[in-house]
Amino acid sequence: MTPVTTPITPPTLLLASRSPRRAAVLREAGYDFIQKDPPFHDPPQPEQARDPLELARSLAAMKALSLRDASPLPNSLILAADTLCLDAAGRLIGQPADRDDARRILRAFMGVTHAVITGVALLAMNDRQPETLTDSTQVFMHPIADAELETYLDTQQWRGKAGAYNLFDRQAAGWVIDVHGDPTTVVGLPMRLLVPRLEARGVRPTRKPTPHHELFQA
Repeated sequence: MTPVTTPITPPTLLLASRSPRRAAVLREAGYDFIQKDPPFHDPPQPEQARDPLELARSLAAMKALSLRDASPLPNSLILAADTLCLDAAGRLIGQPADRDDARRILRAFMGVTHAVITGVALLAMNDRQPETLTDSTQVFMHPIADAELETYLDTQQWRGKAGAYNLFDRQAAGWVIDVHGDPTTVVGLPMRLLVPRLEARGVRPTRKPTPHHELFQA
C-alpha cells in the first residue's frame, strides 16, 4: 500500500459520485467538497460474485481512477464509493429496472434481514492505487401496507437506488427499519470508517455537523 502522508495544505475533496444522498451525508458531516460525476458507471445489475466486499471495493476504485484520468486536479483527494445490497439468501440486488422490479425487491426485503455493503476508494493525484475500505451493515425492514408501498412507488424515488430505497428518506417517512451497524453505510458512505481516513489525509470538517452528526462518530 502507498504510504499515506498528511499534506501541509489540505487537499480539495472531490466526491466522485452523482448521488445526492452521498453529497448530503458529506455535507451534514461538515465537509466542503466538489462533486463530480466519474466517467465510470457501475452496472445497474451487478454480476454475482463470490466476494461482494471485494466487488464493492473494486467498483469504487475504478470510479476513483476514472475521475483522476478524466479530470486531474492538483492537490485533490478523490472519494468514490459503491453500494451493493444482498437479499436474505446472499444474492446481489442492484438498482431496480422498473416499478415492478422495485416492488419485488422491497417486498422481498420486508420481514427478513438483508445486508448493505459500501466500498470506498480514496485516491490522491500522486497515488499509484486507491486506498480502499469496505463496511457491511445488516438491515431489517418491517412490513408496510400495500397502499403505502404503492404511494412510494408513485414518487419514483426508488429509481437509481441500490435496493430501491434510501434509508434516511424512508425512516423520515415513517417506515420502521432497524439497522445493525453504521446507518451511513446503508446511505452510501460509511462515515465511521471514513472520517479517520479523511483526517489522516488532511481532510477535516470545516463546519459543525448537522442532523445525523451522531452517526459519524465511532
